[in-house]
Parts: sequence; structure tokens; C-alpha cells
Amino acid sequence: MTTAFASVIFLFVCDRILKYWALAGLYHTKIDIIKSWFSFELFKNEAVAFSIPLPHVVIIPLTIIIIVALVVFLLQRLRCYGGLIEIGCLFIIGGALSNLYDRLQYSFVIDYLNFVWWPVFNIADVMISAGVALILWRVIRR
Repeated sequence: MTTAFASVIFLFVCDRILKYWALAGLYHTKIDIIKSWFSFELFKNEAVAFSIPLPHVVIIPLTIIIIVALVVFLLQRLRCYGGLIEIGCLFIIGGALSNLYDRLQYSFVIDYLNFVWWPVFNIADVMISAGVALILWRVIRR
């Protein structure tokens, strides 16, 4: 569990650094990593997951409620389910906190990873998706 917590902190810090860099250095700029396939590019995401539009007055309270619910769930019930669900919740909480910080600070989420066939995203989004995948995998396997 300590390793998982350290991994979440590490990924959270990497995400914050890349978001800062994207805001400071990628404004109206695109850096091709793999030409015509993958690039670093600033995208100000005012929508929610997968760019689904939702009013800002709904997004912030909803995000806070989900984070608080996950923390309460993690603290009260997850020990009986085993490590993967706890790790999944940690990843979701870490990613959600990074994106919530963006919404509170800038009124949008800073996305910077652009695969041409997928909406632009960030490391926090990967953390959230990985956390959900770990939880689902554990629940299905149980």
C-alpha cells in the first residue's frame, strides 16, 4: 500500500508539472512526438470526462462529492476487499484532486496528451481510468 501511495503522489506531481509546462510553454504550440499520431498540445477542457459538456456549477460540487465519497468508502469499508480496490481508489482520488485543482484555479482542466484518435487528456485522467479499471477487475474476479 505504501508503494501505491508513493506512486499516486509521484504521478500527481508529474501531472502538475506537465500541466504547468503546458500552460506556460504550449500556448498556441504543438510538439509532435510521433508525427500525425501523438503530440503534446494545450487543451483547455471545460467539459467532463471524454469532453462531455456539463455546466461548471455542476462539475465542481459533483467532483467534490465523488472525492469525499471515495475517501469515506476507502476509510470505512475497503480493507475487507483487498489491496487492488484500495489502490484503485487512491488512483481515482489522486487524479480527481489534480483535475479539481485545475477547475478551481483556472475554471477548466489542463489537458496536454493528444492521440489523434482520442480526446486530449492528461496523467490525472489516466490515473482515474486506471483506478476504475483496477476496481472493476477486482470486483469481476471476486
